[in-house]
Amino acid sequence: MSFLIDLIGTPLGFIMKWIYDIVGNYGVAIIFFTLVTKLIVFPIQYKQQKNVVHTQLVQPKLKKLREKYKNNPEKFSVEQMKLYQEENINPYASCLPMIISLLILYGVLGVVYKPMTHILRYDNATVSQAIQVASQFNENIDPERSDLRIQLILMDEVLKNQDAFAEKMATVNTEFVPEVVDFAESFNILGVDLNLTPHVSDITKNFPLFLIPVISGLIQLAMTIYMQSVQKKRNQNMDGMGAMNAMLYIMPLFSIWLAFTVPAGVGFYWICSSAFSFLQSFGLNMWFNEERISKIGEKEREKAKNAKRRPSMMQMMLEQQEEMMRQQQGGSAKPTNRVSYSDSSSGEVKLSRSEREEFNTAIIRDARKRMAEKYGETNE
Repeated sequence: MSFLIDLIGTPLGFIMKWIYDIVGNYGVAIIFFTLVTKLIVFPIQYKQQKNVVHTQLVQPKLKKLREKYKNNPEKFSVEQMKLYQEENINPYASCLPMIISLLILYGVLGVVYKPMTHILRYDNATVSQAIQVASQFNENIDPERSDLRIQLILMDEVLKNQDAFAEKMATVNTEFVPEVVDFAESFNILGVDLNLTPHVSDITKNFPLFLIPVISGLIQLAMTIYMQSVQKKRNQNMDGMGAMNAMLYIMPLFSIWLAFTVPAGVGFYWICSSAFSFLQSFGLNMWFNEERISKIGEKEREKAKNAKRRPSMMQMMLEQQEEMMRQQQGGSAKPTNRVSYSDSSSGEVKLSRSEREEFNTAIIRDARKRMAEKYGETNE
């Protein structure tokens, strides 16, 4: 995880530094930085949302298939893939966008958590030396243990012990302390010190600081409620998902608790990220109205009809599964090298476990051979 954070965080760090150099305030820089990263991943999110609404379009048909073959899961699986093929839906299309978005999220977190690296541009040796010094004042800092929040904690220790840091860091970088102190003065938003960690007691001592975790959770809760209403509106036949829905409501509460354990700068980033995600989801849902969704379905079905003869991976899997089902049910197509023996007392064919595995392997091999012959490919 640390490797990904550093690898992806490095190019994003240049963006953050560029924004900070323009606005001169870390809190404001987080707002614009979050906006820029959301714009970077917008094409991915757009494609993912398009796939979601397209899949929702066939949910009524899918529900009928599920009811029709509720006692035959193998047949339902085949018919489901047939439906997806007819509608030109790739059920795995959302995987890549999710992976890419997750990787970018790692980089974003690296930038937010490591301002000394990405904005002040200190090398690892300087930061490590400063951590060693800070461990002398704060017993909770362990130089041998990796902590993603260490640079935010370190900045607070520099502010508390400026003279000691200036003396001990003189041999490494004489400008370290004044630069960190100057940067810390900009580490705020509307007068709230983003380097402080919120606490429940701040409800009376520092109410704006207390509000950061609360607002973060409320925005996520609002987004959860909104997305649930959109899904129910678009797919009235969707099956009950009580446990999943409960988790969606629990996560904002968990987010509030978590935001009380990290510096406010992280919580403020979560607010910005959730707010922009909410606006993005609202805009995309307005764009993908019923008329556009219907046109998407028609366009994708037309693509499926006009597809080239060469089969897709889904089609090959579908035909292979159908072939296996026919052979297992005693169809006309018989696998080669079938292994079996007859029990003279019952007249039935019985197979041991090893023989059953060999039988299933023979079925798959035979199905692949037939598909290779059908599509003119080499069967190896």
